[in-house]
Amino acid sequence: MVHQWGRLTLVVHLYIQISVCLKPGDSFERYANIIPESPVIKLGSQLEASCILSESFIKENGVDANQIFWKLKENRIPEDHFFTVNSTVSNITLTISIVGNSLLTCNVQLNEDQVTTVFGIQIKTGLLPEKPKNLSCITYFHKNMTCSWDPGKDTYLPTSYQLKLSITSGNVELYPVINGVNNSFAIVYPSIHYFVLNTIWVEVNNDLGSAKSDAIHLDPVDVVKPDPPEITSVNQVTGISTVLSVKWNNPSVPITYRLKYNLRYRILNTYEWTQVPPEDTKSHRESFLVQNMKPFTDYVFTIRCKKNDETGYWSDWSSEKIGETLEANPLRGPPIWRTIENLDFLERRIHLMWKELDKSDANGIISGYQMNIKEKNSQKIQRIETKDLEYNITLSQREYEITLTASNSAGDSPKAILIVPARWESALPPVQNFSTYPKDGQLMVAWKPPVSAVSGYVIEWCEESSKDLCPGPLYWQHEQKTANEAFLKENIMPFKRYRITIYSLYHGRPGALLSKLTYLQQDRPVNGPLVHLKHVGKNEVNLMWNEIPVNEQRGFITNYTIFYKSGNANESSVVVDAKYQARILNSLTGNTLYVVRVMASTVKGGTNSSEVNFTTLNFAKGEIEAIVVPVCLSFLLVTMMTILFCFNKRHLIKKYVWPNVPDPANSRVVDWSSSTGNLIQNNLGPKEPMNLDGFISDVTIIEADVDDKKYLSNEDEIKQLTSLKKEKSTSEEHSSGIGGSSCMSSPRQSVSDSDSESAQNTTSTVQYSTVLVSDTGYRCQQPSAQAFTRSESTQPLLENEEKPDEHAYGNFGSCSTEVKRQYFKQNGSIEETNLSAPHPNEAEILGDGNEDNSLRLNQMEVSDQSSDLEGCCPTVEEFPSSNDQTVVKLEFWGFSAGLETDQQSYMPQAVKHNSYMPQSK
Repeated sequence: MVHQWGRLTLVVHLYIQISVCLKPGDSFERYANIIPESPVIKLGSQLEASCILSESFIKENGVDANQIFWKLKENRIPEDHFFTVNSTVSNITLTISIVGNSLLTCNVQLNEDQVTTVFGIQIKTGLLPEKPKNLSCITYFHKNMTCSWDPGKDTYLPTSYQLKLSITSGNVELYPVINGVNNSFAIVYPSIHYFVLNTIWVEVNNDLGSAKSDAIHLDPVDVVKPDPPEITSVNQVTGISTVLSVKWNNPSVPITYRLKYNLRYRILNTYEWTQVPPEDTKSHRESFLVQNMKPFTDYVFTIRCKKNDETGYWSDWSSEKIGETLEANPLRGPPIWRTIENLDFLERRIHLMWKELDKSDANGIISGYQMNIKEKNSQKIQRIETKDLEYNITLSQREYEITLTASNSAGDSPKAILIVPARWESALPPVQNFSTYPKDGQLMVAWKPPVSAVSGYVIEWCEESSKDLCPGPLYWQHEQKTANEAFLKENIMPFKRYRITIYSLYHGRPGALLSKLTYLQQDRPVNGPLVHLKHVGKNEVNLMWNEIPVNEQRGFITNYTIFYKSGNANESSVVVDAKYQARILNSLTGNTLYVVRVMASTVKGGTNSSEVNFTTLNFAKGEIEAIVVPVCLSFLLVTMMTILFCFNKRHLIKKYVWPNVPDPANSRVVDWSSSTGNLIQNNLGPKEPMNLDGFISDVTIIEADVDDKKYLSNEDEIKQLTSLKKEKSTSEEHSSGIGGSSCMSSPRQSVSDSDSESAQNTTSTVQYSTVLVSDTGYRCQQPSAQAFTRSESTQPLLENEEKPDEHAYGNFGSCSTEVKRQYFKQNGSIEETNLSAPHPNEAEILGDGNEDNSLRLNQMEVSDQSSDLEGCCPTVEEFPSSNDQTVVKLEFWGFSAGLETDQQSYMPQAVKHNSYMPQSK
C-alpha cells in the first residue's frame, strides 16, 4: 500500500512537469516517449532506457535528439552516461544505487534560456525477498496457535507473505498475512488440528522474485504454553517461624496434560529472588511448604508451570502474593555504645545508648530491654529495664561490664556486652591505615584491622562547627569483625565537616581510637577571611587575617593567596600555606597607596576577602633616628669642643669680655684732706654702722644754701660751707659722669689717685659713686653743694647702670615732677595730716641758734611713689616760724624705703669715714 502511494506521487509530479510544455489539446506522446515504462530494478543493477522524440515536436521546435539531456531525482546526469542514436532517439545506461522510487526524465534544451521536460518514468529499485527463518509455533490451549518467523531484510518493494499448513499430502491450507505484518500469523481455535502432525511453512513474493521457508512438523499439543497458575494464599505454619505454606490453582490444560512448577520468593522490598529447588516441584500439585525462612519477615511469592515431559513452553509468572513468618527470639543483642564524661577523680557520667535491631535480627516486635551493670570483682549487679534507647548512669573510675538484651513475644535475645575500662587502664591497639573518601554519593570509611583479633568495630561521627569541637549530636554504628570498610548510613551532608572516629572492639572492650576530619563533598568558602593590618612600614606591611569559621569553609583550606597592587600597576600575588594567618609583604614603595585582598582556597576554588587600603610610610623605622642622632651628636661634639676651646683661652676671654675692675675700697682717693673730712664729720655727726647686706641704704646728704648770718651758728661752719661752694663749681662738670645725674648731666672723667691708677674714660669705667647736688634755686638752676655715695661692689655694672638716664630711680636730670611739700615746726610736730612715717634711712636736719649747731632732718614723704616716677631735682623752701627758724628739706626721688637686697649695688650712701669726695684742684 505504501509503495502504491509512492508511485502515485511520482506520477503526479511527472505529470506536472510535463504539462508545462504541453499546449491545450496536446498529449505526452505528441512530444516524446521513454522505453521501458516504470521498470522495477534490483539494487545495484543497470538500467537501459531510450527517449524518442516525436517528429511533430522536432518540427515545431526545430530541435533534435542532440539537445536531449537526462535527470534522475532532479539531478542532471553526466553526458558520458547517454548518447544520441539518431535525430529522434537518445539512449542512457545507468547503475541504480538508490533504493525506493526514483523519477527519470528526458529533457530538451530549446534555447539558451528555455528548457522543457518532454517525458519521464518512475523507476522502482529494491531487493529480492529473503528466505524466512526460525519458523516456530506456540499453542495457547483453546485460544490459538501462533506461528512466527524471521522475515530477513526489507526489500523496499511491496512484498506479500503467506502461511501454509498441510495435514495430508496434497491438502494445503493458505493463511495470507495481512498488510503491514511480515513476521507472524495466528491460527484461531477451532481451526487448530490437535493430536495430528501438521506441516507448516511460509512463502514470500515481490516484483523481483519469491522465497519459501523451511517447513516444520509438529502436533499443536506438543507446543502448548499454559496460562500461569494463580496463588490463592501464603499461610504461617503454627509453631514454626521459618516455614510458610503456599497454595495455588492450576491453569486449564488437556486432561492428559501433567505439569511441573517453578516457585520462587524474595523478602519484601528487596530484589533478589530465591527459587525452590526444581526437583521439589516437578510433580503436578496445588500447594507447597517453603522452609528455611527468616522469622517475622514478609516474603513475596510467584509461580509458573510447564508440561512435565519437557515439551511445550513455560507459562508466564503468576501475580505476586505476600506472606509473613511467625516471631522468634531475636538473633542478637542490640548494638550498644557509650560516651564518658569525667566528673572528678572519683566519679564519671556514662551515657549508654543502643539501637533498634533490624527487623531481620529482631525476629519480631521488641517489647523492652533488660540491662545489667556489674563492677569488676564485685558480686553486686544493678538491673535496669527500659523501653528507651538510652540510659545515663554515674559510675566510679573502676572497670564495669554492661550487658543488654532485647525481648519480644518469642523470648530474649543474646546478650550484647560492653566493657567500660578503668580510667587508669591502658587502651588496646587501634585499627591501621584509617581513611575516608566519598563514593557513589556516600561517605566510605576504610581501615586495616589491627594485629590482634577483634570482635567488631564502632564508628563514631559528628558535625564539627568549630576547631576540634563537636557541639552537635553524636552518631555511631557497629560493624562486623570481618569488615574493613563501611558506608556511613545516615546524617551525612555535603559541604559539612565531620569528625570520624573508629574503635576496634575486643569482646566488648574498646581499643584506642583514631580520628579524622573529612567532607562528603567540598566547595569554595562562603566568605573570605577578615583582613586587618598589624603594622605598616615604609617598604613592608604585616598582614593578618582571621581563620574562616568551620561552618563557612565548606572544605579544607589548602592555601591563602594575597593579591595587592598600587594605582594602575599590575596586581601581584603571594601564596601562603593554610597553617599561617599572617604574612609580611616586602619590597613595597614608600608613601604609596596599596589595595590588598586575601583569597582562601579549597580544592573547589577560592573566595576573596573584602579589599583593604593602606598607605606606606615616608620613613622607615629608625630612619629618622639615624638622621637626628648623628646631628645631635655632632652638635654636642661641637659644643663640647667650643667649651674646651673657651676653657683653654679663658685668659683672653676674660681680658676682652670680662676685664678686671679696680676695687674702690683700695683706691687712694679715700685719703682726703682733714678739713673736708672734719666738715663732713661735724655736719653728719657720729658714724653710722654699715648696712649688713653689703650696701648702704639711702642716706641723703643735704646741702642748704642759707644766709650765713641767719642760719650758721659759728664761723667754722661758714668757712666749711664756703669751701664746699668753691668746690662745687669745680666738680659740677664731673658730677654726672661719676654716677649721679644733675640737671646738666654732662660726662666727666673719674677721679682717682694719680700715683696708683691711670684715668679711664667714663664710658668704659664702672661708676662707683653718685653726686647729689642741691641748690637754693627753685628749679635746680645751679647746685650749691655736692655729696658722694660710695658703693662697695667690685662687679661690672649692668647696661642700665652704665646709662643712669634710663634707670627708673637714677634719673635726676628732670625737675618736672610735682612734689608735695611737708613742713615741720621747731619742735618737730607735724602740721599736715598726710605726713607719713619717716624713712628709716633718711636724716633730719633742723637749724636752731640755741642748739648745738646740729641740724635734724625729718623725712618728708611724697604722695606719688609709683615705680614709673622719674627722679626730680630736690626742692628747698623756707617758711617762717614763730621762732624765726628755717626748716630745710632735701629729698631725692627714686629710692624706695623697702629696697630689697637684690637692688643695684651702687645705692647712694652718706659720706662716712674713709669715704672720698672730690677734691678741689
